[in-house]
Amino acid sequence: MHILVTGGAGFIGSHVADRCVAEGHRVTVLDNLRSGSEANVNPRADFVRMDLRDPGLPALVGKLRPEAVLHFAAQIDVRVSCQDPVFDAEENVLATLRLIEAGLASGMARFVFASSGGAIYGEASGRQDEAHPEVPLNPYGVAKLAVDKYLAAYAVQRGLAGCSLRFSNVYGPRQGSKGEAGVVAVFCKALRAGRAPVVNGDGRQTRDFLFAPDIAEAVSLALARRATGVFNLGTGIETDIRTLAEGLCERAGVDPGAIVHAPGIAGEQRRSCLDPGKAARELDWRPRTAFAEGLGLTWDWFSRKGDAHEA
Repeated sequence: MHILVTGGAGFIGSHVADRCVAEGHRVTVLDNLRSGSEANVNPRADFVRMDLRDPGLPALVGKLRPEAVLHFAAQIDVRVSCQDPVFDAEENVLATLRLIEAGLASGMARFVFASSGGAIYGEASGRQDEAHPEVPLNPYGVAKLAVDKYLAAYAVQRGLAGCSLRFSNVYGPRQGSKGEAGVVAVFCKALRAGRAPVVNGDGRQTRDFLFAPDIAEAVSLALARRATGVFNLGTGIETDIRTLAEGLCERAGVDPGAIVHAPGIAGEQRRSCLDPGKAARELDWRPRTAFAEGLGLTWDWFSRKGDAHEA
């Protein structure tokens, strides 16, 4: 199958592209390299440097004629979305719709979208499944939800096998310090530079941390099953930020007592945890990597290559 991976030079997208190449697919990576790095592009994939807002996108997609598009390119900074919601919508909604239209015009039959659980569901009182109220609190979350709804409409109106994968807080090798789970990269980079992690507030705010390569497996399963609809991808386990900092200190050989606490961030989400039951039932997907194992692999990568371009 010929697969186009947008954002395939970035953190999560590059892991997805790697998985597709390993499975024997022909892969084309499209990335503007604004936050990704060409060093992340699999050497067996074709690479095109282009912004999704480029007027030449429809012609390019028409030339490539991908059978499936995996859409991981995005404006990922929540702060930017709040400062300039029009720009965020252009990047995360309008560019996505143009990509879908170009794909459909060239014969695309499958589309997988990198959505977000935490940004769409908001504050958690427990594990959030796909029926949880959708209450995005910033333009970034609104944009992700909008594309989820558009894909549902495309499935009905145009027969597109499109699915939205709502991630929890993704971490792993190649991660940059932006995005929803950037705290892992921030802590790793601080420790690599000989500084103690700085934890905001009491550190008991929780996140559901998911190892990036586990997402790549979910994408593969969604493609194989021509999945449609919304699927949560998470572990269903809450880990607090203090525990994360202590775990990384242990791996870096730093006394956890050196961890610094800064004032809390106003409006920061206190809890986030996704229920991945639907993905288990319908995609036969489960997270494979325990948090301790994934954290060790992530620290090992940062300790070797942490000075690489952020993705």
